Amino acid sequence: MKNRFEIIDFHSHILPGADHGSASLEISNKQLALAKESGVNRVISTSHFYPHVHTVDTFLEKRNNAYSALLPHIPKDMEIRLGAEVLICNGIENLPGLERLFVNGTNTLLLELSFSDFRSEYAESVSTMVKNGVNVVLAHADRYNPAFIEEMLACGAKIQLNAKALNTLFKRKVLYDWLSRGVVVALGSDIHGVDKTAYSSLLKAYGKIGKYAESVCRESAEIWNKSVKF
Repeated sequence: MKNRFEIIDFHSHILPGADHGSASLEISNKQLALAKESGVNRVISTSHFYPHVHTVDTFLEKRNNAYSALLPHIPKDMEIRLGAEVLICNGIENLPGLERLFVNGTNTLLLELSFSDFRSEYAESVSTMVKNGVNVVLAHADRYNPAFIEEMLACGAKIQLNAKALNTLFKRKVLYDWLSRGVVVALGSDIHGVDKTAYSSLLKAYGKIGKYAESVCRESAEIWNKSVKF
């Protein structure tokens, strides 16, 4: 399938055994095949990083081992960038080695908010990171209370939306407001397991956002093009 724009899957869980996104190499290969069938040849792998569970060193060791296992199976015309989906916590900006969790070779951090807990300290952390030159992108911002997202946007954060959220009526007015304001820099499949609709939903979402598709693709490409190969 030929896409009008170069589509980047900005949020995925495709590394075998790195987190609960893929339990095996077989599943990861099926995920890659689904991406290829949809014409998506650029994928950022964003395995979960939980500060209360992982150290940066142990996380990266596990992630890199998973990537090494997958590497021989990645199609020659497909590129994978390594990153992480980092769960926010108090003082996240002071985590030793935080920059090692950025999308490889960039200043971009994919930050996951808490579903059950939002504190003013989190906004302060985001503000500090942005002032220090970090490009903070909020993972699947469509899942949270829009008021919390607005507080983060006021601190300079940007937004990644999950594709399936754009294919439903839930919060659509809010999502399109964010698109119109230019704060959405990426869409993602957020694929876990063999979700046969993940990449068809990604293509459908770009069709849904219409005139905003080109600008979102451009923003994602700017982040991608700053990155270096692993």
